[in-house]
Amino acid sequence: MRTNDELKSISTILRMKENDVFENYIEYITFPFYKNLERGTTIHFDFPMTVLVGKNGSGKSSTLHALFGSPNGYNLGDFWFSTEVDPIKESGEANRFFYGYRESKGKEIKEVMMTRSKRGKTKTKKEDPDYWETRRPSKRDGMKKTDRYAPVNKSVIYIDFRAEISAFDKILHFSKFDLKSRKEILRKRSKYVNRLFEGEKMRFPGSSDEKKGTREILPENTVKIISEILGKKYKEIRIAKHNVYNNPGVSALIQTETQGRYSEANAGSGEFAVIQLVRQIEAAPDFSLILLDEPEVSIHPGAQKRLKEYLLETIIKKKVQVVISTHSPVIIENIPNEAIKLYKTTLESKFRVYEDITYQEAFFDIEDRPEDKKIIYCEDYAAREILRKVLSYMGNENLFEIIYLPGGADTLIGKYMPPFALNDSLNNKIYFFLDGDKKNNYRFKGRERLTAQESKDVEFLKKQVKCAYGMEIETFSDGGNGGRRDDQKCEIYLKYLQFYESNLFYLSEGGIPEEILLSSEFVKKEHKSIIMKYDVINYKNAKNIISEISKNDFGDNEHIKDTITSLAYKWSLEKSEVRESIQNDLITILNRN
Repeated sequence: MRTNDELKSISTILRMKENDVFENYIEYITFPFYKNLERGTTIHFDFPMTVLVGKNGSGKSSTLHALFGSPNGYNLGDFWFSTEVDPIKESGEANRFFYGYRESKGKEIKEVMMTRSKRGKTKTKKEDPDYWETRRPSKRDGMKKTDRYAPVNKSVIYIDFRAEISAFDKILHFSKFDLKSRKEILRKRSKYVNRLFEGEKMRFPGSSDEKKGTREILPENTVKIISEILGKKYKEIRIAKHNVYNNPGVSALIQTETQGRYSEANAGSGEFAVIQLVRQIEAAPDFSLILLDEPEVSIHPGAQKRLKEYLLETIIKKKVQVVISTHSPVIIENIPNEAIKLYKTTLESKFRVYEDITYQEAFFDIEDRPEDKKIIYCEDYAAREILRKVLSYMGNENLFEIIYLPGGADTLIGKYMPPFALNDSLNNKIYFFLDGDKKNNYRFKGRERLTAQESKDVEFLKKQVKCAYGMEIETFSDGGNGGRRDDQKCEIYLKYLQFYESNLFYLSEGGIPEEILLSSEFVKKEHKSIIMKYDVINYKNAKNIISEISKNDFGDNEHIKDTITSLAYKWSLEKSEVRESIQNDLITILNRN
């Protein structure tokens, strides 16, 4: 599936959410007092695939656990419970949270308060010191209603990809026995698992087949989905749930067109986890709640992207609600801002959640990018998509981060350029790409070619900077009386000029990014009726033409970004002077050490 299809899925889901087609949908969750989250933290689920982003230990998994314990029949105490080593201390105030859900279109939101309490022993139930139950609404905690409602009825699938371990790995890597004994158990007992896979009687000593395990052959469509995500051609996948190796576990028997047949012992951990994920989601009822903790673990970026696309398709098909905790830029990318929740630690060591976060903000905060990545700043979304698609065509997308900062070239140059230019350690890391309409013919001849008089002349260098950037740029005071000395100003202006010469690039000889997109043969053919209405396409009308194309494709003007991304992809596939010029500039950047 291409990015264009991914964006169309997102647009479809937004319309579905707007029309309230999701039943028993959790609209928000609020934490008046819960673990280490900041008091009163509220998370809204405005988009049915919500992504929780933040550093390890910032409360993301705790949020998933609270969501797990929200529907009727599920208990947060399955994940968070008190022990002597890690006691849960509550000094007079119980941990609690509440959530609001809508049963169906037109129905009012019902709020449910969940509180941690100790359940005493009864005739039918055991004592549980970590029991969570509903409580009366509390206006003091911010609840809107005074009526007490039952928990939402919703099936839940929770998968922690870090803990998704096969039966084979459980005994080989986590058993208390020594290695020789573990291997012996696997050798001797694997025959029973094999019989289970083949549908034969297991004949396990001292136990009936029904108690030892069950077998499942995955449906053809489920196998096809797994093949698409992992990029492998699977013919058949069998799943066995059993306790042959002493503890309950899951085994898989996998058959591919190229590798033959093998079990989970020879499958990658990511492969096994994806099989389990798709198997459970495909079997889940419509309107289920899908909770995924770090699904990117052990699967490569291509599979991560296809997994995200599968989840989006499933939301459309089964109207499920998905919440993901992740560190993966691939999963975050292209997701609407309202779907991204960024977790940060405050000065008081509490976890604060920021909503309506851009992909760029979230990506930078998780701090998992390679140190040698080049960072490019550009003016707008269209410029970013052009650069990304050229990099994708080159196969170098993972070597760059492309960030667009609203405000135009003047903001980029006047606000962001100076600190980068003055930081010598960033000379080979930070680059700017401006729109072509800002390009001029100025060339800085280099510091070494300036005369001694020129290199010490503040007014001369100030004028050169203005000629280069098209605007005057402050040198900023160092805080001393009277501001900076002339020699300091000269050094700053020289660094500005050096940055201009080596770190500043343009998308084209002239014009704006939208003009570049409209120059493709695809546009001229696919949108001929729109293009033919204009005698000339330039910076004055290019954005309006993109808007017309978007309205023609989507029926409204709310999907401009989707249209730009699609047109950028089509443009990047065609050979052109602009594309080759951008490629050459990107290669120049890559070759700088």
